[in-house]
Amino acid sequence: MSKSSDLQRQMRSMSVLQWLGSRPWLGWAFVYAFVLSLFSIYRCMALKPLVMMYASAKDLTAAVALRALGLGFLEDVVCATYLATSLWVFDCFKGLIGHQDSRRLAGRFVTFTVSWLLFVAMMAPFVADLVLVRLRSMRFTFDLVVMAIDERDHAKSVAVSSSEISDATLSVTEFLLVATFFAIVRTWAAWAELSTWNPTRLVLSSDDSLLYAALGESKNGPTPTRQRSSKQIGGCRQRVKQSLVALAGLVLFPVVVVAISCTSTPLVAYSALNTTLNELFARGLEPTLDVPVAAPMVVEDVVEESVEDADSSSNDDSEPADSSDKAENSQTNSDANSRESEREASQQNGQEALGETKAVNVSETATPASTSAPTPAPTPASTPAVKRVTLPWIETFIDYKTEEHTLLGENTLHRRTTGFKGDLAFDVNVTEEDPPNVLVIVVEAFRYHDSHYLVGEEDPSNLFKGSNITITPNFDKWAKRGIALRNFWSSWRTSRSVESLMFAQLPYDSVTKSGMTGGQQSTKLAGLPQLYSAKGYETIFTTGCLTDYDGWDSFLPTHGFDTVWSRNEMKEIAEKELGIKREDWDGDEHRGLNWGVHDDLSFQILGDLMVKKTKEQRERVARGEPKKPLFLNHYTISSHVDFKQRPKWYDEAEKRDFSALYNGEKYADNIKNYLEMRYFADVEMGKFLDRMAAEGILNDTIIVISGDHGQGPEFGNDVPEDRDVSATRVAGAIIAEGRLGNASGMVIDDATEQYDILNTLADMTGVPDGGFEQDGVGRSLKRKTQFGERTVYSNNPTRKMSVVRGHLRLRYERMTDYVLLHNADTDHDMENDLLPGLSDAERSEWLSWRDKGRLINSYYTKHWEKRCLLDEDC
Repeated sequence: MSKSSDLQRQMRSMSVLQWLGSRPWLGWAFVYAFVLSLFSIYRCMALKPLVMMYASAKDLTAAVALRALGLGFLEDVVCATYLATSLWVFDCFKGLIGHQDSRRLAGRFVTFTVSWLLFVAMMAPFVADLVLVRLRSMRFTFDLVVMAIDERDHAKSVAVSSSEISDATLSVTEFLLVATFFAIVRTWAAWAELSTWNPTRLVLSSDDSLLYAALGESKNGPTPTRQRSSKQIGGCRQRVKQSLVALAGLVLFPVVVVAISCTSTPLVAYSALNTTLNELFARGLEPTLDVPVAAPMVVEDVVEESVEDADSSSNDDSEPADSSDKAENSQTNSDANSRESEREASQQNGQEALGETKAVNVSETATPASTSAPTPAPTPASTPAVKRVTLPWIETFIDYKTEEHTLLGENTLHRRTTGFKGDLAFDVNVTEEDPPNVLVIVVEAFRYHDSHYLVGEEDPSNLFKGSNITITPNFDKWAKRGIALRNFWSSWRTSRSVESLMFAQLPYDSVTKSGMTGGQQSTKLAGLPQLYSAKGYETIFTTGCLTDYDGWDSFLPTHGFDTVWSRNEMKEIAEKELGIKREDWDGDEHRGLNWGVHDDLSFQILGDLMVKKTKEQRERVARGEPKKPLFLNHYTISSHVDFKQRPKWYDEAEKRDFSALYNGEKYADNIKNYLEMRYFADVEMGKFLDRMAAEGILNDTIIVISGDHGQGPEFGNDVPEDRDVSATRVAGAIIAEGRLGNASGMVIDDATEQYDILNTLADMTGVPDGGFEQDGVGRSLKRKTQFGERTVYSNNPTRKMSVVRGHLRLRYERMTDYVLLHNADTDHDMENDLLPGLSDAERSEWLSWRDKGRLINSYYTKHWEKRCLLDEDC
């Protein structure tokens, strides 16, 4: 019986082998079935997070899901085809080696290795993408790998939670096990061999198959000439057929899939995106949005100046409006005639029509094309003539009513600004004979709602939970003495703040790069450093942070700063002049952190520098020489995530009780750490400002304080930008001690952005002779505007874009139709969408501002990538 059973088992095994041998396509079927099944599983798991990245839960309809999964399946088929073809090529080459016993083991090892590597190469980007989508709402690209390599020294500074580590570890382990299983099947299963068959054989008829087999026979002796010729012709025909099938599968079908992706809605295209294939096709699967160039603007009711007006307008500054307003008054609480005043300011700013010349001076009044004879100069008593003037579309993003400028090309923001005009929101006492120093302090992660003074006593979003706590008493004290910016916006990430604050730009739109990446040494820029260099200032950049991150160390000296002090210089000075020991940086004293030098030391060194430079200025003036004032930009660092690194003396010191702000919160410990380090940074900045006041330096210096970006510790350190307004609405103030008069204590409540600082400082301190070049989109906050009419753009490349007018903020996607309108003051966490309650006309108006936001975003992206920010044509 046992012999009979063994024989039966052998016969069944032989039957199975014969069945498998008669189906040479099984290896191909295995590759396709295994890979496509894996793709589908991952897609179903990540579909909802993918849609949520680009839209909202209500947009995940059955139709969207089916379209996304369908298009994704087609992309996956292309990916699987390329994998199978690569494995087939390998198997064919492997077959040329032979099957001798001595080579069989080595062949299996090579088969396993190659199969495993090719599978991982195909699947790893796809899996990494969907893991990032689930954990961080980010997409994987090879740029992310490049950034990780370039910034590998700072990898330990990236905040990663234990749950993220666990999730990622599990995903990687599962993926590697699947890859290993695939490679084992390919190595040990004879039927998984791909070289015995390929899909081009599908076009062969039975007769063709026999002919195809006969062509390979050479052992049956010579073949008659006619028969041989017939076989050669048939063989050529079959090779043509097979080549066409290969062309269709490897080229034409992928082209069709790309075309389908391009014609799909952005939401479907993004949700279906196979990252591996997208990177292989140079991101050809990503949807593109054609942003039309805006039409030229027609400005009505522009009034031609009279001779008397022209004479009076040579004086740049008008009397400040409502100059008696105190701290409790904001720019928005202007008198009932403010709209009429703005209209009159607009009328004084007649614009030149768009002509054929590349330089367009928009500070001059245009002459209508229909004029056939010279217009006589009006007498002082004459009534101004009303005109309609056409302006280039680019003027949409320039405050042409108050900024006197000449465009230096068509379709470019590159221009020469020669002055400012219009009613004043506030005035600053500055003289050419004694120009003030200018200091821009940028505080790490300083969000607007850390300051109770900026939020206000009413606290409409209950950010302080009914308490009267402020986390930043020193900022509040000085903001009350200057001009507070309570509706001040940024565009997330520190490097991007440099683009806005120093160069008045909407920052380069990228998750992995900024305008500073790589140093941008071949890119021409014009901003605050160039403006003050032209005015004879010494330009200095200081920070306690290291600057080998994101190319800062080469960018800053290349683009306008005469002197750059960063972590290394600060450490050297502290050890030499402040008695800090080398072991104190990373030892028990914790005078440093992984990003650099703590704020207590960096503000001490900045103060010493200003005291020294001010003394030199006074000595030069005493000798009758030019003062040579300072323009300084200082960045702090202590309040950087993870908020745990602090000097020993502060860690042991008694601290304020902020428990009312974090008790009961999910991330209570994290919020507590953040608040304590925010308070530390505020205390050290307060010490610096008090010292500058005591030294008599503050009266000789105009100071701007701004957060580089915000922070959302209430959402943890993994994705703090998820608390959208907290991440982008920042604290801001202008301090001009002894120079503001009755404007001291003003609160500007209208929407402002970091990119407004360039024109504001230029208007406050005066433009150099002949003006200055720029390509920014900011306006001068020194000039009055009607509340709610000013549009600012604040973008977060890791999340959404936004446009703010007054207190209303429209959050929108770069490509998809997602939009949400909320009141940033009363609805901080975006719980109430106001769009459904708007009329069609109001909704259309907001969507038009969204389109303009997309336009200016694409403008800067294009000009950064082509390095033509200051070129006439790009």
